Amino acid sequence: MSSDVASPPETALKKTPLYPLHAELGARFCSFAGWELPIYYSSILREHEAVRTKAGLFDVSHLGHLEVSGPEAAAQLQLLVTQDMVSLEPGRAIYTPMLNSRGWIMDEMIFYRLEPGRFRPVVNAANGDKILAWLKARLRGGAGVEDLREKVGTLALQGPNAAEILKALSSITLDHLPRYHAAAGTVAGKSVWVGRTGYTGEDGCELFAAVEDLPDLWKTLLKTGEPFGIQPVGLGARDTLRLEAGLPLGGADLDEKTTPLEAGLDWTIEWKKGPFMGRDALERQRREGITRRLAGFEMKAPGIPRPGCAIFQGENKVGQVTSGTMLAQNRAVGMGYVPPQAARPGTRICIEIHHRKVDAEIVKLPFYRRKR
Repeated sequence: MSSDVASPPETALKKTPLYPLHAELGARFCSFAGWELPIYYSSILREHEAVRTKAGLFDVSHLGHLEVSGPEAAAQLQLLVTQDMVSLEPGRAIYTPMLNSRGWIMDEMIFYRLEPGRFRPVVNAANGDKILAWLKARLRGGAGVEDLREKVGTLALQGPNAAEILKALSSITLDHLPRYHAAAGTVAGKSVWVGRTGYTGEDGCELFAAVEDLPDLWKTLLKTGEPFGIQPVGLGARDTLRLEAGLPLGGADLDEKTTPLEAGLDWTIEWKKGPFMGRDALERQRREGITRRLAGFEMKAPGIPRPGCAIFQGENKVGQVTSGTMLAQNRAVGMGYVPPQAARPGTRICIEIHHRKVDAEIVKLPFYRRKR
Protein backbone atom coordinates (compact mmCIF):
# COMPACT_ATOMS: atom_id res chain seq x y z
CA MET A 1 0.00 0.00 0.00
CA SER A 2 1.40 3.38 -0.96
CA SER A 3 1.44 6.42 1.25
CA ASP A 4 0.83 10.02 0.28
CA VAL A 5 3.10 11.20 3.08
CA ALA A 6 6.55 11.94 1.73
CA SER A 7 9.51 10.33 3.46
CA PRO A 8 11.90 12.81 5.05
CA PRO A 9 14.90 13.47 2.82
CA GLU A 10 18.18 11.90 3.81
CA THR A 11 20.58 14.33 5.40
CA ALA A 12 23.12 15.41 2.81
CA LEU A 13 26.69 14.42 3.53
CA LYS A 14 29.05 17.28 4.22
CA LYS A 15 31.99 17.81 1.89
CA THR A 16 35.38 19.24 2.79
CA PRO A 17 36.66 22.31 0.88
CA LEU A 18 38.96 19.95 -1.08
CA TYR A 19 36.19 17.72 -2.46
CA PRO A 20 36.57 18.91 -6.09
CA LEU A 21 40.34 18.33 -5.95
CA HIS A 22 39.82 14.81 -4.60
CA ALA A 23 37.39 14.10 -7.43
CA GLU A 24 39.93 15.37 -10.00
CA LEU A 25 42.47 12.92 -8.56
CA GLY A 26 40.04 10.05 -9.10
CA ALA A 27 39.25 9.46 -5.43
CA ARG A 28 36.74 6.83 -4.38
CA PHE A 29 34.50 8.26 -1.69
CA CYS A 30 32.75 6.87 1.39
CA SER A 31 30.54 8.27 4.12
CA PHE A 32 32.07 8.78 7.55
CA ALA A 33 30.57 10.62 10.53
CA GLY A 34 28.25 12.60 8.25
CA TRP A 35 30.98 13.48 5.74
CA GLU A 36 31.73 12.30 2.21
CA LEU A 37 35.45 11.60 2.31
CA PRO A 38 38.03 10.03 -0.04
CA ILE A 39 38.65 6.43 1.02
CA TYR A 40 41.48 5.94 -1.51
CA TYR A 41 42.92 7.31 -4.75
CA SER A 42 45.07 4.43 -6.05
CA SER A 43 44.81 1.67 -3.45
CA ILE A 44 44.82 1.48 0.34
CA LEU A 45 47.94 -0.70 0.44
CA ARG A 46 49.86 1.56 -1.96
CA GLU A 47 48.96 4.68 0.00
CA HIS A 48 49.83 2.97 3.29
CA GLU A 49 53.24 2.05 1.90
CA ALA A 50 53.83 5.60 0.62
CA VAL A 51 53.42 6.99 4.15
CA ARG A 52 55.74 4.37 5.64
CA THR A 53 58.52 4.84 3.05
CA LYS A 54 58.14 8.32 1.52
CA ALA A 55 55.30 10.75 2.24
CA GLY A 56 51.53 11.04 2.24
CA LEU A 57 49.14 13.99 2.34
CA PHE A 58 45.77 13.64 4.09
CA ASP A 59 42.73 15.89 4.03
CA VAL A 60 41.45 15.65 7.60
CA SER A 61 39.52 18.90 7.63
CA HIS A 62 36.46 16.96 8.81
CA LEU A 63 38.07 17.04 12.26
CA GLY A 64 36.52 19.72 14.46
CA HIS A 65 38.48 22.72 15.70
CA LEU A 66 37.23 24.43 18.84
CA GLU A 67 38.99 27.14 20.83
CA VAL A 68 38.89 27.59 24.58
CA SER A 69 40.26 30.93 25.75
CA GLY A 70 40.31 33.29 28.68
CA PRO A 71 42.35 33.91 31.84
CA GLU A 72 40.81 30.86 33.56
CA ALA A 73 40.95 28.55 30.54
CA ALA A 74 43.73 26.33 31.91
CA ALA A 75 42.22 26.05 35.39
CA GLN A 76 38.78 25.15 34.08
CA LEU A 77 40.04 22.65 31.50
CA GLN A 78 42.01 21.06 34.33
CA LEU A 79 38.65 19.90 35.74
CA LEU A 80 37.35 18.49 32.45
CA VAL A 81 40.15 16.29 31.06
CA THR A 82 42.48 13.65 32.48
CA GLN A 83 45.79 15.33 31.60
CA ASP A 84 47.47 18.27 33.35
CA MET A 85 46.43 21.36 31.41
CA VAL A 86 47.84 23.91 33.88
CA SER A 87 51.39 22.62 33.40
CA LEU A 88 51.07 22.43 29.60
CA GLU A 89 53.35 25.15 28.24
CA PRO A 90 52.42 27.43 25.32
CA GLY A 91 53.54 25.87 22.06
CA ARG A 92 52.95 22.35 23.40
CA ALA A 93 50.29 19.75 22.62
CA ILE A 94 48.91 16.85 24.63
CA TYR A 95 46.66 13.87 23.93
CA THR A 96 43.85 13.47 26.44
CA PRO A 97 40.49 11.77 26.92
CA MET A 98 37.48 13.81 28.07
CA LEU A 99 35.27 11.79 30.43
CA ASN A 100 31.76 11.91 31.79
CA SER A 101 31.02 11.44 35.49
CA ARG A 102 31.10 7.64 35.10
CA GLY A 103 34.65 7.74 33.80
CA TRP A 104 33.54 6.78 30.29
CA ILE A 105 35.28 8.35 27.30
CA MET A 106 33.15 11.02 25.62
CA ASP A 107 35.95 11.77 23.16
CA GLU A 108 39.73 11.70 22.97
CA MET A 109 41.55 14.58 21.37
CA ILE A 110 44.73 16.59 21.12
CA PHE A 111 44.80 19.92 22.92
CA TYR A 112 47.24 22.53 21.60
CA ARG A 113 48.13 25.38 23.95
CA LEU A 114 48.74 28.11 21.38
CA GLU A 115 49.18 30.93 23.91
CA PRO A 116 48.92 31.16 27.73
CA GLY A 117 45.14 31.67 27.71
CA ARG A 118 44.33 30.02 24.38
CA PHE A 119 43.77 26.30 23.81
CA ARG A 120 42.79 24.53 20.59
CA PRO A 121 41.16 21.10 21.03
CA VAL A 122 40.81 19.12 17.78
CA VAL A 123 37.89 16.73 18.23
CA ASN A 124 36.59 13.75 16.29
CA ALA A 125 34.14 14.61 13.52
CA ALA A 126 31.22 12.71 15.03
CA ASN A 127 31.62 14.35 18.45
CA GLY A 128 31.96 18.04 17.61
CA ASP A 129 28.44 19.09 18.60
CA LYS A 130 28.52 17.01 21.77
CA ILE A 131 31.88 18.33 22.98
CA LEU A 132 31.00 21.91 22.09
CA ALA A 133 27.79 21.68 24.15
CA TRP A 134 29.64 19.96 27.02
CA LEU A 135 32.23 22.74 27.17
CA LYS A 136 29.62 25.51 26.92
CA ALA A 137 27.73 24.01 29.84
CA ARG A 138 30.78 23.70 32.09
CA LEU A 139 33.16 26.55 31.32
CA ARG A 140 32.61 29.50 33.63
CA GLY A 141 33.16 33.25 33.40
CA GLY A 142 36.93 33.18 33.06
CA ALA A 143 36.85 30.93 29.98
CA GLY A 144 34.73 30.53 26.88
CA VAL A 145 34.60 28.26 23.85
CA GLU A 146 34.39 29.23 20.17
CA ASP A 147 33.32 26.94 17.34
CA LEU A 148 35.90 27.11 14.53
CA ARG A 149 34.69 24.12 12.53
CA GLU A 150 33.56 26.23 9.58
CA LYS A 151 36.69 28.39 9.66
CA VAL A 152 39.69 26.12 10.21
CA GLY A 153 40.69 22.85 8.55
CA THR A 154 43.57 20.40 8.77
CA LEU A 155 46.00 18.77 6.36
CA ALA A 156 48.29 16.02 7.63
CA LEU A 157 51.73 15.60 6.03
CA GLN A 158 53.15 12.29 7.20
CA GLY A 159 56.11 10.07 6.34
CA PRO A 160 59.92 10.00 6.47
CA ASN A 161 60.14 12.66 3.72
CA ALA A 162 57.62 15.01 5.32
CA ALA A 163 60.33 17.16 6.93
CA GLU A 164 62.06 17.80 3.61
CA ILE A 165 58.80 18.76 1.90
CA LEU A 166 57.90 21.17 4.67
CA LYS A 167 61.39 22.68 4.65
CA ALA A 168 60.98 23.60 0.98
CA LEU A 169 57.85 25.63 1.75
CA SER A 170 58.26 27.06 5.23
CA SER A 171 60.65 28.66 7.70
CA ILE A 172 59.23 26.21 10.27
CA THR A 173 61.29 23.03 10.18
CA LEU A 174 60.62 19.77 11.97
CA ASP A 175 64.29 19.74 13.01
CA HIS A 176 63.43 22.56 15.43
CA LEU A 177 59.90 21.46 16.29
CA PRO A 178 59.94 18.54 18.75
CA ARG A 179 57.21 15.92 18.91
CA TYR A 180 53.96 17.29 20.37
CA HIS A 181 54.96 20.91 19.87
CA ALA A 182 53.25 23.52 17.67
CA ALA A 183 54.32 26.81 16.09
CA ALA A 184 52.72 29.60 14.07
CA GLY A 185 54.19 30.59 10.73
CA THR A 186 53.63 30.36 7.00
CA VAL A 187 53.63 27.42 4.60
CA ALA A 188 53.60 28.25 0.89
CA GLY A 189 52.74 31.83 1.86
CA LYS A 190 49.67 30.86 3.89
CA SER A 191 49.29 31.51 7.61
CA VAL A 192 49.22 28.21 9.49
CA TRP A 193 49.82 26.53 12.80
CA VAL A 194 52.14 23.55 12.39
CA GLY A 195 51.76 20.77 14.95
CA ARG A 196 54.27 17.95 15.09
CA THR A 197 51.49 15.46 15.59
CA GLY A 198 49.69 12.84 13.54
CA TYR A 199 47.65 9.65 13.56
CA THR A 200 49.89 7.31 11.59
CA GLY A 201 52.77 6.35 13.89
CA GLU A 202 55.05 7.94 11.30
CA ASP A 203 57.00 11.20 11.46
CA GLY A 204 55.37 14.33 10.10
CA CYS A 205 53.10 17.20 11.02
CA GLU A 206 49.59 18.57 10.84
CA LEU A 207 48.82 21.95 9.30
CA PHE A 208 45.93 24.03 10.63
CA ALA A 209 44.81 26.73 8.20
CA ALA A 210 41.83 28.83 7.19
CA VAL A 211 39.45 26.75 5.07
CA GLU A 212 39.84 29.11 2.10
CA ASP A 213 43.59 28.43 2.06
CA LEU A 214 43.32 24.64 2.09
CA PRO A 215 43.01 24.10 -1.70
CA ASP A 216 46.17 26.10 -2.48
CA LEU A 217 48.07 24.40 0.33
CA TRP A 218 46.97 20.96 -0.89
CA LYS A 219 48.03 21.60 -4.48
CA THR A 220 51.35 23.18 -3.49
CA LEU A 221 52.26 20.39 -1.09
CA LEU A 222 51.53 17.71 -3.69
CA LYS A 223 53.52 19.56 -6.35
CA THR A 224 56.49 20.26 -4.07
CA GLY A 225 56.41 16.72 -2.76
CA GLU A 226 56.57 15.02 -6.19
CA PRO A 227 60.37 14.54 -6.09
CA PHE A 228 59.96 13.06 -2.59
CA GLY A 229 57.39 10.47 -3.64
CA ILE A 230 54.37 12.08 -2.00
CA GLN A 231 50.94 10.52 -2.55
CA PRO A 232 47.46 11.76 -1.61
CA VAL A 233 46.12 9.37 1.02
CA GLY A 234 42.53 8.55 1.85
CA LEU A 235 40.59 7.43 4.89
CA GLY A 236 41.29 3.74 4.20
CA ALA A 237 45.06 3.97 4.65
CA ARG A 238 44.63 6.41 7.53
CA ASP A 239 42.76 3.64 9.32
CA THR A 240 45.28 0.88 8.52
CA LEU A 241 48.19 3.14 9.49
CA ARG A 242 46.71 4.09 12.85
CA LEU A 243 45.81 0.46 13.59
CA GLU A 244 49.32 -0.71 12.67
CA ALA A 245 50.63 1.94 15.08
CA GLY A 246 48.33 0.64 17.83
CA LEU A 247 46.28 3.85 18.02
CA PRO A 248 42.63 3.43 19.09
CA LEU A 249 39.78 4.83 17.03
CA GLY A 250 36.93 6.74 18.62
CA GLY A 251 33.60 5.09 17.90
CA ALA A 252 35.27 1.72 17.32
CA ASP A 253 37.86 1.00 20.04
CA LEU A 254 36.65 3.84 22.30
CA ASP A 255 33.12 4.82 23.24
CA GLU A 256 30.96 6.11 26.09
CA LYS A 257 30.91 2.68 27.75
CA THR A 258 34.72 2.49 27.98
CA THR A 259 37.16 3.94 30.50
CA PRO A 260 40.81 4.89 29.87
CA LEU A 261 41.89 2.06 32.19
CA GLU A 262 40.11 -0.50 30.01
CA ALA A 263 41.45 1.06 26.80
CA GLY A 264 45.09 0.95 27.89
CA LEU A 265 45.20 4.72 28.21
CA ASP A 266 46.36 4.69 31.83
CA TRP A 267 49.29 6.91 30.81
CA THR A 268 46.90 9.76 29.95
CA ILE A 269 45.63 10.05 33.53
CA GLU A 270 47.46 12.61 35.67
CA TRP A 271 46.47 11.40 39.12
CA LYS A 272 48.60 13.99 40.93
CA LYS A 273 46.81 17.03 39.57
CA GLY A 274 43.69 16.86 41.75
CA PRO A 275 40.00 16.53 40.88
CA PHE A 276 38.68 16.08 37.36
CA MET A 277 35.48 14.82 35.77
CA GLY A 278 35.24 11.03 36.13
CA ARG A 279 38.07 10.72 38.62
CA ASP A 280 35.99 9.10 41.37
CA ALA A 281 34.77 6.41 38.98
CA LEU A 282 38.31 5.71 37.76
CA GLU A 283 39.65 5.46 41.30
CA ARG A 284 36.90 2.97 42.16
CA GLN A 285 37.68 0.92 39.06
CA ARG A 286 41.39 1.02 39.86
CA ARG A 287 40.69 -0.34 43.36
CA GLU A 288 38.27 -3.04 42.24
CA GLY A 289 40.13 -3.98 39.05
CA ILE A 290 39.03 -3.87 35.43
CA THR A 291 37.07 -6.73 33.85
CA ARG A 292 38.28 -6.19 30.29
CA ARG A 293 41.19 -4.61 28.47
CA LEU A 294 41.93 -3.58 24.90
CA ALA A 295 44.53 -5.93 23.41
CA GLY A 296 46.23 -6.38 20.07
CA PHE A 297 46.39 -9.70 18.25
CA GLU A 298 47.91 -11.17 15.10
CA MET A 299 46.30 -13.88 13.00
CA LYS A 300 48.20 -17.17 12.86
CA ALA A 301 46.10 -18.65 10.05
CA PRO A 302 44.46 -17.13 6.93
CA GLY A 303 41.58 -14.80 7.71
CA ILE A 304 40.87 -11.09 8.04
CA PRO A 305 39.42 -9.99 11.38
CA ARG A 306 36.65 -7.43 11.12
CA PRO A 307 34.89 -5.35 13.79
CA GLY A 308 32.22 -7.44 15.50
CA CYS A 309 33.95 -10.79 15.05
CA ALA A 310 33.82 -12.86 18.24
CA ILE A 311 37.03 -13.60 20.18
CA PHE A 312 37.30 -17.05 21.75
CA GLN A 313 39.66 -18.53 24.30
CA GLY A 314 39.15 -22.25 24.05
CA GLU A 315 35.39 -22.81 23.81
CA ASN A 316 34.54 -19.62 25.65
CA LYS A 317 33.64 -16.38 23.92
CA VAL A 318 35.66 -13.73 25.76
CA GLY A 319 35.25 -10.62 23.64
CA GLN A 320 34.90 -9.17 20.19
CA VAL A 321 37.04 -7.42 17.61
CA THR A 322 36.82 -3.62 17.55
CA SER A 323 39.37 -2.99 14.75
CA GLY A 324 41.00 -5.32 12.24
CA THR A 325 42.67 -5.33 8.84
CA MET A 326 45.07 -7.03 6.46
CA LEU A 327 48.45 -5.31 6.21
CA ALA A 328 51.19 -5.88 3.65
CA GLN A 329 52.76 -9.33 3.28
CA ASN A 330 49.48 -11.01 4.29
CA ARG A 331 49.83 -9.89 7.90
CA ALA A 332 46.37 -9.67 9.47
CA VAL A 333 46.03 -7.87 12.81
CA GLY A 334 43.36 -6.46 15.05
CA MET A 335 42.35 -5.15 18.45
CA GLY A 336 39.54 -6.07 20.78
CA TYR A 337 38.45 -6.18 24.41
CA VAL A 338 39.19 -9.35 26.37
CA PRO A 339 39.49 -10.22 30.09
CA PRO A 340 42.76 -8.94 31.60
CA GLN A 341 44.16 -12.45 32.00
CA ALA A 342 43.62 -13.06 28.28
CA ALA A 343 45.32 -9.77 27.31
CA ARG A 344 48.84 -10.97 28.06
CA PRO A 345 51.15 -11.23 25.01
CA GLY A 346 51.56 -14.82 23.93
CA THR A 347 48.01 -15.85 24.85
CA ARG A 348 46.44 -18.02 22.15
CA ILE A 349 42.95 -17.07 21.03
CA CYS A 350 40.63 -17.67 18.08
CA ILE A 351 38.72 -15.16 15.99
CA GLU A 352 35.40 -16.30 14.55
CA ILE A 353 35.44 -15.37 10.85
CA HIS A 354 32.56 -16.53 8.62
CA HIS A 355 31.42 -19.05 11.25
CA ARG A 356 34.82 -20.70 11.66
CA LYS A 357 37.38 -20.19 14.41
CA VAL A 358 40.75 -19.00 13.16
CA ASP A 359 43.90 -19.13 15.30
CA ALA A 360 45.41 -15.87 16.56
CA GLU A 361 47.77 -14.71 19.29
CA ILE A 362 47.77 -11.72 21.62
CA VAL A 363 50.79 -9.51 20.90
CA LYS A 364 52.24 -6.37 22.42
CA LEU A 365 51.12 -3.12 20.84
CA PRO A 366 52.00 -1.38 18.62
CA PHE A 367 52.27 -3.65 15.60
CA TYR A 368 54.67 -1.12 14.06
CA ARG A 369 57.11 1.27 15.70
CA ARG A 370 59.03 3.84 13.66
CA LYS A 371 62.81 3.74 13.91
CA ARG A 372 63.97 7.01 15.46
